Amino acid sequence: MNTKNILKDQKGGILPITAGVIFIFLALVAIVVDYGRYTAAKEKLQTAGDTAALAAAKSVDRYVKLEIDPGSSWDCCDDGDGGCSPCCVDCGDPIIVVGKEADLIDNEGWRRYCCSCGCSGGPKILDRWVDYKNGGSDAVSAAKAVFEINKPSEMEEHAGGSSYISVDTSYLSQNRRNSDLYPSVFVQAHGKVRTLLMDFFKLIDPNADFEYLNASTCSQGRTYYRDVLNGKWQRPPDNHCEE
Repeated sequence: MNTKNILKDQKGGILPITAGVIFIFLALVAIVVDYGRYTAAKEKLQTAGDTAALAAAKSVDRYVKLEIDPGSSWDCCDDGDGGCSPCCVDCGDPIIVVGKEADLIDNEGWRRYCCSCGCSGGPKILDRWVDYKNGGSDAVSAAKAVFEINKPSEMEEHAGGSSYISVDTSYLSQNRRNSDLYPSVFVQAHGKVRTLLMDFFKLIDPNADFEYLNASTCSQGRTYYRDVLNGKWQRPPDNHCEE
């Protein structure tokens, strides 16, 4: 084999190697670029889900069950001289009232149940709980509205992506009060980012689908309230999303 043929053989071997190196380099660039965008978008998706869950948890009314002694009312009592002397007459047994804490306690709405001479002391709180407005539908609406404002730009339709949330309000109902997770709202956020470079892997495998990178996150919105039955703050555990 002469020198000219050897050079030809070397050139022929170098070209595939060079092409392979270039392809690997481009593949690494594609992965770095697209996974960098994906990681940033997923973090934003988590933040959007967290704010949505928090907004849902705020859609709550606190309720109390009160025992109110209505006290006594003004009346006319015999003054001993055949006349009438103003006096206060007992109104009867204590009454049970259930209503929103903001109205009955914060705004002292419990005084509406006092007789004209006033109640015998303040109300006794028998129970306190939270209830989500309109059976939880307001929580869902609030979560979706806030998520739309904060969802990642990489997952917007104009960027070729998409995103949505599902809201679990099953732990908001009163029949779940015995659950450790009451009263919590869980938001599952889902989205996908359209890749910029990785789709060229189809050149190797036409069946490969690298057009989108999918992401999912979980967020928990919690509402705290003091349980008068045990004197403790109800704090739903924050590890449900890790299960």
